[in-house]
Amino acid sequence: MILAALTLAACDKARGGSPADAYLSFSRAVQRGDAKAAYSLLSSRTQQKLAARTKEISAASGMAIKDDPAALAFSGAPRPDPLNEVKLVGQDGDRATLEVKAGGRSEQITMLKETSGWKVDLGD
Repeated sequence: MILAALTLAACDKARGGSPADAYLSFSRAVQRGDAKAAYSLLSSRTQQKLAARTKEISAASGMAIKDDPAALAFSGAPRPDPLNEVKLVGQDGDRATLEVKAGGRSEQITMLKETSGWKVDLGD
């Protein structure tokens, strides 16, 4: 029985784990400055919005700014404070809400479950 539970837990991790696990992975990627890894942990709709905005910025700059959404979103920005707590506060199907505490601040983060696992959704 215990072996079966461990096997199921391992399978779930391979699909993206929990929303909190996915956010922790995202936060670690941002902390270490890994723009590509952080970008890959964003929801597809967030990636699409960032890609469209990056194209606009690149075109407006006469291509002086590269059309690279991951680099534009995560490179050069100050590193966020380390996380103190990540807590699941609600889940409805493929949408989850986390309460994230860092640096004395608290914020609610939306996570979306996609085919490849849970992803950070930056919303509108």
